[in-house]
Amino acid sequence: MKKPLCLLLLALSACTVNPGYHVEEYQEVKFEDLADDIKVPTKAWELMELKSPEETQVSATKNLIFSEVNVFLVQKNSGIVEGEAVKIVLPKGGGTIDLSRFITTQKGSFYVGFEFPAFETATAKKVIFVSGTRKRKIGHQVFGAGCNQFFDITERFFKEMKGEGLKVNTTQERYLSVLGGTFLFAAQKDNDVRLAQVTFKNAQYSPLFCEVQ
Repeated sequence: MKKPLCLLLLALSACTVNPGYHVEEYQEVKFEDLADDIKVPTKAWELMELKSPEETQVSATKNLIFSEVNVFLVQKNSGIVEGEAVKIVLPKGGGTIDLSRFITTQKGSFYVGFEFPAFETATAKKVIFVSGTRKRKIGHQVFGAGCNQFFDITERFFKEMKGEGLKVNTTQERYLSVLGGTFLFAAQKDNDVRLAQVTFKNAQYSPLFCEVQ
């Protein structure tokens, strides 16, 4: 009986060795300043068309409400994230995060997670990413989507958040080519659409971005 029990314990421990951004404790950082006015490009609005299963078309009279959003940065390799595991609490509407405050210059990987509470009760959900970094070549690979490229990442987003989160690497600042830009969140319930955005930049590597950061 001891051997099966040991095998079971090993299996359980293997499932919890690498929880990604889902760790038990975080260093909480709260942004007190209110977010700038959310400016959603027309193309993003088109991608974010929301309607409940009962609706046949999108209502033009929806109530737009700014909502809270939290961001998690959790290191996989030691010394990558200042504070090891950070929960950034953004105000209603979201805000801009300068990753130079949290990510060191050491080489390694870290996880990024998002928490948008409005998704919990929403009947329709959308996550749009607007790229804000230039394309660049590292070795034989091209990194970055290019300036002002729009992507509906809803399906991938929920898949990644159920798992470890977005796993990115700091080697040659690859993580900036993945995260650099704006994540737009929209959640609809009845006639209310709750919105927030998170923009990532890094003041130390402004030439990688489409505009001076």
